Amino acid sequence: MRQEEQAELIRRALALIDSRGSERGEPAVSPVSRYLDPERYAAEVEHVFRRHPLALCPSASLATPGDVLAVEAAGIPLILVRGEDGQLRAFVNACRHRGARIAPPGLASGKRVMVCPYHSWSYALDGSLRGRPHAEDFSHAPAAQCSLARVPVAEALGLVWVQPRVLAEGESGVLDIRAWLGRFGEDLRHWGYDAWQPVHQRSFDNAANWKIPIEGNLETYHFQYAHRDSIAPLFYDNLLVADHDGPHRRIFLPKRSIESLRGLPQHEWQCGPHANIIYFFFPSTLVLHEGDHANVFTVLPLAPDRSRVVASTLVPELPATEKAANYWRRNVESFWGALDEDFALGVSVQSTLASGAQEALHFGATECLSSRFHLDVEAALARP
Repeated sequence: MRQEEQAELIRRALALIDSRGSERGEPAVSPVSRYLDPERYAAEVEHVFRRHPLALCPSASLATPGDVLAVEAAGIPLILVRGEDGQLRAFVNACRHRGARIAPPGLASGKRVMVCPYHSWSYALDGSLRGRPHAEDFSHAPAAQCSLARVPVAEALGLVWVQPRVLAEGESGVLDIRAWLGRFGEDLRHWGYDAWQPVHQRSFDNAANWKIPIEGNLETYHFQYAHRDSIAPLFYDNLLVADHDGPHRRIFLPKRSIESLRGLPQHEWQCGPHANIIYFFFPSTLVLHEGDHANVFTVLPLAPDRSRVVASTLVPELPATEKAANYWRRNVESFWGALDEDFALGVSVQSTLASGAQEALHFGATECLSSRFHLDVEAALARP
């Protein structure tokens, strides 16, 4: 983010601190059926997750030709592959013979070919069929028509972005990710994210609908209560400073140390140690920018009441000393100490929704980004 925009955010925050106010929107409700209905869940998978880019791993996880990562997103098994030409490609993890998964879950390195364990059909790193036993028996299935099914993919901000759907005939396999990430992507690019490296990665299943952790990360109302024993003392109570770019959001979270900037010339103001910034890229990727590093996670749907979280901590350069490694370790522990509190409360919310206690959840005026998020989901569901 350029210095002029940082200074403007700081001015807005200081004005709200002086007035003891907060930015606000319209209160709203969210029907409980949004978190329980199997038919709605299936529609969200199809119309929300398979039609928008998702950040699935750091680019550096697939840094070398022959690196292969098998993951699943929105019910689609995927293979992400760094080709011999250095290009990243994504395919459906399904052999074109009888549909068996070619690669087991997780990361493998040094691959020159991908071989199906069922009948040993083999594929080059560009997805083309390289060989198959008794090839003469498949005159009805020419090799040129048996390449792995391609999936749109791109790299940006140190991350691999995938749209989990099979490419249409003649469609490019490269996402226009720069256009999709918009002005907030430019913020992060200005800080050098394209070259940032993962210092920590984590993934886990979460016993809550995918929307619940998104809601929790789009509001500050809970800070002083949910995080009273962790990060709450660092921040102001229920102070919302937010910007919008289409369905994407940017939330500026000033720390109490921001007061120290009042005596400095505004051209010297930097968010740096005095604020965190949450970037939300629709539908389910969040980037918490903490000045010298970032914590990134994407929430993926598994069932109406279950989701999976894939996360990484990105830094400008990998630690070269034990002191640096310990510094990042402490930051990771601090982040997950607070975020695990959020996820536990989200699981608590999900556990009550089928009880019949209420028909809708309530969002207050400072929780307006959560309600706007639901409007964006509804808009995606309504598109042809």
